[in-house]
Amino acid sequence: MSCIKRVDRSAYVAMAPEAPFMAAGTMAGAVDLSFSSSSNLEIFELDFNSEDHEMKLLGQCSSSERFTRLAWGSYGSGSEESPYGLIAGGLVDGNIGLWNPFSLICSESNESAHVRALEFNVISPNQLASGDDDGTICIWDLANTSEPSHVLKGSGSYTQGEISSVSWNREFKHVLASTSYNGTTVIWDVNNKKVITGFKNSESSDRFKGLISCSVLQWDPDNCNQIMIASDEDSSPSVKLLDIRYPQSPVRTFVGHHRGVIAMEWCPSDSLYLLTCARDNRTICWNTKTGRIVAELPTTNNSNFDVHWSPKIPGVVSASSADGNISIYNLEGCSRNGSGENNLIDAAPLLTAPKWWKRPVSASFGFGGKLVSSNSKLPEASVVFLHNLATEQSLVNRITKFETEIVNGEKTSLMSLCKKKSEETESEEEKETWSLLKIMLEEDGNAKTKLRTHLGFSLPSEDQEHYATYSSENVEEEISDPLFDDAIQRSLIVGDYKEAVAHCLSANKMADALVIAHVGGTTLWVYIALDKYLKMSNAPYMKVVSAMVNNDLMSLVHTRPAKLWKETLALICTFAEGDEWTSLCDALA
Repeated sequence: MSCIKRVDRSAYVAMAPEAPFMAAGTMAGAVDLSFSSSSNLEIFELDFNSEDHEMKLLGQCSSSERFTRLAWGSYGSGSEESPYGLIAGGLVDGNIGLWNPFSLICSESNESAHVRALEFNVISPNQLASGDDDGTICIWDLANTSEPSHVLKGSGSYTQGEISSVSWNREFKHVLASTSYNGTTVIWDVNNKKVITGFKNSESSDRFKGLISCSVLQWDPDNCNQIMIASDEDSSPSVKLLDIRYPQSPVRTFVGHHRGVIAMEWCPSDSLYLLTCARDNRTICWNTKTGRIVAELPTTNNSNFDVHWSPKIPGVVSASSADGNISIYNLEGCSRNGSGENNLIDAAPLLTAPKWWKRPVSASFGFGGKLVSSNSKLPEASVVFLHNLATEQSLVNRITKFETEIVNGEKTSLMSLCKKKSEETESEEEKETWSLLKIMLEEDGNAKTKLRTHLGFSLPSEDQEHYATYSSENVEEEISDPLFDDAIQRSLIVGDYKEAVAHCLSANKMADALVIAHVGGTTLWVYIALDKYLKMSNAPYMKVVSAMVNNDLMSLVHTRPAKLWKETLALICTFAEGDEWTSLCDALA
């Protein structure tokens, strides 16, 4: 599966929380073909109605330095000043840039070292957490960014080196987790600036041996005590779900990557799915309940270093590649192993539908004033409710009786029903409809004849037949054209009937052409003279003649005006035979 949108950039990405936009900040250390040292923050539109493969650039501004991290928060979202929230970017020089995407105006807050971790608090959007190279975590209040509101730094067994990732708890707004490349993870009480607990990443049962670096972590959206961690070390590429109360016994281990994991993100639309990318050039979507691979993005020549889910469009993900491009994928079209097409649900071992496919409520009307409904948000989520919405009981009774007659399907009772309906209705149009239905149900072999008579078309009796006769005295003698006569005679003398017919047609002498063509044989008569005559004739009845000659009643049904339906139905009754009758009636209807 190829990507659905892309743009050529070596950049970190952040998705807008409330709009179909994507921010891209030039990646620190990236080198393009022009060896440019410029740095930009760009805003792209995720317009999937457009057939253009390239994402549309909405705006950009230059940055003082290149980016080491990028995040997009909802602080100020909906206001006139910043309707799309704020974008935060960690810069190489240790500063944190804050941009209003509505105006792309930047303000900076000073850090002491490179910012490797950056995340907005989902519960308290005014809080931004950042982590730097020397193990310091700063909490910024976006209402006053002149200095951090809280500074956190571990000591003793909780000493952290270079902070690689931070994550706010999804249930308690004052709880923050941070991890570092020295393998130490700390859970903080931000308000009191204290450590709640901590642990070291180790493959051994001895927590003080075999420490493994942690590259990224994220809290479980559904369980405030569980956290997902991963390592970028090629010797330990597994992803582990831990309970912070028992960190040495993983709840679940996700095995699939063969080299170190660089980035990951939990799906905001359904916590069943987790996206990870690693140095083995694989980007995998996991089922977090089973630990199995659900789908995989197509492999690239180089690994992805940044992956994100769209907060507004379920199933859509972005992947920033070291190849120098940002690709947008629809995960539902990705395969189980990164090649070929496959459906997200077909790939899942338990065939679990994503939440965004599930209907929260459903309802459907039935006959007789019945309504069925369901509601997945109620305690009785598996119960289907039946409601009776009848307001006119007499109408319900008539509908019930009508349904019974239809289900039984006995023609005698159906004919009685049609007769009764025809007598009861006051509308001439409805009366005619029920009368037609009654005739159509008759089985005596005369239904077509009776139907044609009902429509007002019947054969006259023999004593009423009149035949028009014409005497030769009524025919005016035509003026002869010597040249035309000579040409016709020459053709007839040599037996070239086709040429003679052509002369007559060019002179618009249709009668002469038909007579000569009759002498010339069946082919000349049917396929030349007769066909030409039928096409040139403008008389409405000749369209009927043409349909009969060519045995093409279906074209007649489709071309005649709908207001002449009675005449058309009478024609069908006269000329249609066998199964053709049914198909022609269906087409007319």
